[in-house]
This record gives sequence, C-alpha cells and structure tokens, in this order.
Amino acid sequence: MIKLFFRRLSYNKVSKKIITLAVYYYLFLVYKTSQTKYIGFENIDKLIKNNEPIIFAFWHNRLMMIPFIARKIKRKYNKHNLMTLASRHGDGQLVGNVMEHFGLISILGSSKDGRRGNKGIDYSSLRKIIDGLKKGYALGITPDGPRGPNQQINGELLNIAKISGATIIPISYSCSKFKIIKKSWDSFKIPLPFSNLCFCIDDKFFEIPRDTEQSSLEKIHINLKLRMDLVQKVADEKVILLDRKF
Repeated sequence: MIKLFFRRLSYNKVSKKIITLAVYYYLFLVYKTSQTKYIGFENIDKLIKNNEPIIFAFWHNRLMMIPFIARKIKRKYNKHNLMTLASRHGDGQLVGNVMEHFGLISILGSSKDGRRGNKGIDYSSLRKIIDGLKKGYALGITPDGPRGPNQQINGELLNIAKISGATIIPISYSCSKFKIIKKSWDSFKIPLPFSNLCFCIDDKFFEIPRDTEQSSLEKIHINLKLRMDLVQKVADEKVILLDRKF
C-alpha cells in the first residue's frame, strides 16, 4: 500500500520534484557524513584529456552513489558532457531527474523500452547516445537495468560501443552501511549516512571495432562481466579496509 502511494506520487509533477530533491539531498547527506576513497581515476586521464568517447558500465544495484563518480570527473577534468540512460517508467524518470541535478544529461529510453518486442533502446534515444559519444561525451549505463536479469549484460551496451567507437570502462562503488531492498529484482542497495565509501574505476578497458566478429563479441561479453564483477569486489574489499582504519 505504501509502495503504491509513493508510486502514484511519482507521477504527479509537483510530487516528482519534491521526491527528486529529497533523493538528491539524501545522497549528499550520505556523502558528506562518510569517509570517502577514490581508486583508479588516473586510469582515465588520457581518454578524458583527449576527449575520447567513454561508456562507464556499472551494475544496477550499485546505482545510487554513482553520480559522485561523475561529479569527481566533472571537477577534476572540467568535463561537463556526461550522459546517463534512464528508463521511461516512473522510477526511471525519477532517477533521470536526480542525475540531472548532478549536472548529467539524462536520456530516457532504457534497455527494455524499445519497439523490438519490448527489447532494445528506442531509435531516437539511441541516436542521441551515438551522436553524443561521437562528440566525445561520456555515458553512464547499467547493462542489466532496468529489470534484469541481475548482473547480466544485455546486448545493447556492446552494440552502442561498436557503433560509436566508445571505450567501455567498468566502474562501481561500495558503502559500509546500507539497506538492501530484498524484494527488488537485484537486491538494490541504499547507502546509509556515516559510512565509508569507495569509488572505483577499473584499469581494464574494452574497445569494440566495427568489424568485430560475433565470436569475438561473445568473448568480450564474458570478459566484461568478469571485470564488472571484479571492480565491484575491489570496492567492497577497500571499504572493509576503510572500516578497519577508521
């Protein structure tokens, strides 16, 4: 009943603005009251400075604090052309609105919103993404979102990288105190204040030339998932070390 009440609220314009601001300020509350550590940001120095197109890939259940990776990139490199892909349903629009408050360009049309049997990104959204990447923008995407399967990569991520020439880089964060939404499809994690936070960028990149054969794509698919799992594990381990330190 409570969930239905908030879902109805999210479709009201005024309520949507209030909820967006509440989430935005809550994330800052978590960030400002927590010890933070950034790992691997030097890995992207060359790509950012050369204005190369980048796709930052992370699992959906680690979504909430990812905007602070974007915030760090914007401040460190003075890079403002950062995009994010959000679903068109109510919850997805809320996520997109929060991302826009962090200065990201939100594109609606996630991996289950397309016209091809309810799979794939719709054409207009895909066009915006490709055009942005070819201009040197960066894109943040959850390849298992918005409805799963959990921590499984759908084909759209690889197709976008192949068409645009963008480099895929796994990223993640971890938090020492959090609440798990057990009924969610991905055991979604909500970070709590007064925690330790660790933000990680992997040192393994994935580039997919246009002439890449299907057999090679399948290998990239497998290796990318392994690296996404690994960078998430690294973030979790570093948070444990921070807990011991503080």
